[in-house]
Amino acid sequence: MQARFPFARPLKHALLLGAVAAACAAPFASANAAPPSDGLQKVRSIHRLENGEPYALVRADSRMSMTGNNVTNDQMDAIKRMVQGEFFWFRKDGKEYIVQDAATLDRIRQAWAPMEKTGAEMEKHGAEMGRHGKVMGDYGNQMALAAVTLNKTKMEAIGKKMEDAGKPMEAIGKQMETLGEEMEAQQKEADKATRGIIKDAIASGTARPAPQRS
Repeated sequence: MQARFPFARPLKHALLLGAVAAACAAPFASANAAPPSDGLQKVRSIHRLENGEPYALVRADSRMSMTGNNVTNDQMDAIKRMVQGEFFWFRKDGKEYIVQDAATLDRIRQAWAPMEKTGAEMEKHGAEMGRHGKVMGDYGNQMALAAVTLNKTKMEAIGKKMEDAGKPMEAIGKQMETLGEEMEAQQKEADKATRGIIKDAIASGTARPAPQRS
């Protein structure tokens, strides 16, 4: 008869949560990476859209947030070298524009503020998930050592600890799922508002042709 191990389900569940923790923590680590030595921080992509021409906000501290397709980090770096200060770049009907009007830039920042706030909350939860994931990893190592010696009692005890350690991860995961849904809705609203701002900038003349990249 096949032996039954009470810790098998907790172990499988715990390892799954550990994988989720690692996956959640990784994007935030790359988003907060140190700027390159040339002083130009690479574009932090807010989101990518299947439709819609690209645009990017380059802030006074050199952070860049970009959305849309068919534009690369190198292209944005080239534009940043030619434009001083904070600016909003966009492509409309195949033409590229720059906006540095303070009121327009403020409207764009306000449009994305809710999503950035939610993203900051998501980042905190991701970091916490990562810490729990490390604990789970330590228990996994202990489990592996116990398995080598076929110490069933110790394996069951570690399996119970892993199950208990996985409970807060489960709760964090649900919170992150809710935040993710909020961010998705906020992203759509922000993009819609930004597209409207682009139309206004062209109509009012605050948008000027972007410098030609060499």
